[in-house]
Amino acid sequence: MALALHGGMGTAERRTRTRSTPGLPILGGLHLPSVASVKDGAVAVARTAWTAGHIFIDDQGLSWAGAIGLFLFLSVPPFMVATVYIGSSLWPPAAVEGFVLEQVAKYLPAEQGLVNGIVASQPEHAGAAALSLGLLLFSGSRAFAALTSAINVMWRRVDRLTFVWRQVLRLGMLVVALLLMGVAALGEGLVGAVSANGADGGQLWLLDWQVIPTALLAAFLLVAYRFLPREPVSWTHAAIGSATATAGVRLAQAAIGLVGEAGTLRTPYGDLADVALLATWALVVGIVVLYGAALVAVLEGKRPIDHEADERFSRGG
Repeated sequence: MALALHGGMGTAERRTRTRSTPGLPILGGLHLPSVASVKDGAVAVARTAWTAGHIFIDDQGLSWAGAIGLFLFLSVPPFMVATVYIGSSLWPPAAVEGFVLEQVAKYLPAEQGLVNGIVASQPEHAGAAALSLGLLLFSGSRAFAALTSAINVMWRRVDRLTFVWRQVLRLGMLVVALLLMGVAALGEGLVGAVSANGADGGQLWLLDWQVIPTALLAAFLLVAYRFLPREPVSWTHAAIGSATATAGVRLAQAAIGLVGEAGTLRTPYGDLADVALLATWALVVGIVVLYGAALVAVLEGKRPIDHEADERFSRGG
């Protein structure tokens, strides 16, 4: 009898729990969320995004984004020149130039003539190549160093970022960028295989100019958000930040491209309009990427919204 009573109470309890579960009727074995739960989720997303923006502004995110953008702007030309020079020693120069120009065009909203001019000035002697590679290591990796410092400012862990560890992370992200360049070359082979199988032009454009570049950018940001902070970060939260920043960068690229096509910068900058467009792109990328870092920090619960300024920059563990 005791067992029966216990079993009856268990059944009643299960029924009570089933009846108390909020949501819409079960369809096909799936319990659809209620309107209230969807609203609560939307409010939570909005609150998280607002908190990330608050942190970004309070921690001088615009200044740090400007530093990232500056060194990103300075890294593009030597990176292109060095890549073409090194690649030309292994593959036909024309093929290497075409590959580099296409990869740059997938990310930069710059006029093709400006980009072609950069590649046209590739070094012809070993000394010039060494100088270009030196600029790549200094300017290009400095962008990663600025990104590393800025991300840890968002996390209040800049005190744990020693000089030696900053250089290690700086070179590590440079290696990641070069590896992703190799993956991009494999992606070109995939596009060629798809084209050989008779895919139409729209499918090829979507794969070659949207899917692969977006995936590579997301992979880079995923690694940055996961490993640059001097705190443990979950892959899930790093992926959320990466997806958000990737979408922002790609949308900003399209918007700045439209500005360039409209000639909006021609009046204030004249012949320097293309350079101004590239500099604007670099700044916007810095802002979006650093906002993604702030979002990851919020998701990890590291930055409560009610902290005072002195507590946010506390050097405590």
